Amino acid sequence: GETMTEYSLDRYISDIRLVVKEETDEVKIIERIKPLSKTLALNKSWIKPEYFDVDKEQGFGLHLLHEETDHSLAVFAIAWAPGKGLAPHNHKTWAVVAGIQGQEHETSYKRIDDGSKHGFAELEKSNEETIFAGDASCCLPEDIHSVWNNGSEIALSIHTYGMHLNHTGRSIFDINAKTETPCIVKVQN
Repeated sequence: GETMTEYSLDRYISDIRLVVKEETDEVKIIERIKPLSKTLALNKSWIKPEYFDVDKEQGFGLHLLHEETDHSLAVFAIAWAPGKGLAPHNHKTWAVVAGIQGQEHETSYKRIDDGSKHGFAELEKSNEETIFAGDASCCLPEDIHSVWNNGSEIALSIHTYGMHLNHTGRSIFDINAKTETPCIVKVQN
């Protein structure tokens, strides 16, 4: 059989295309993509030096590796500067994240208000885990988590989404101010 080192980005893209063609249930989609994503994360032959570039203002760099013409199946390499991250956010699409290098601390939140008041959200911490190289985690569309590089080197991970994040209408949350606002991130050229 094939060795893991031969698993390429192209193979990954054709594999995930097949998964979404065969499955409609988001839980099944992320269950099937998770091991593929881990295999790609451990391979590393496809990684280019610029994937480690971080946007200074943002504290992380999003490098788009693939998206379909309708913005579905977006795959990013994301580099996080040490001590930087993204406040609690949802995705409004399914997500699979696999660690390549360094460590990414994820804190999950439960929403405790009913979402009826525009711009207001009350969250409570529900779980925390650190993703290291070879680990993977998944999110469903309404899951809320924050990501933080709690290590001393740049953390690199591969993120696969059902839809490009700037096209889902997702939100970012401020826990103390109890606000919910649109979340748009800058993608590197």
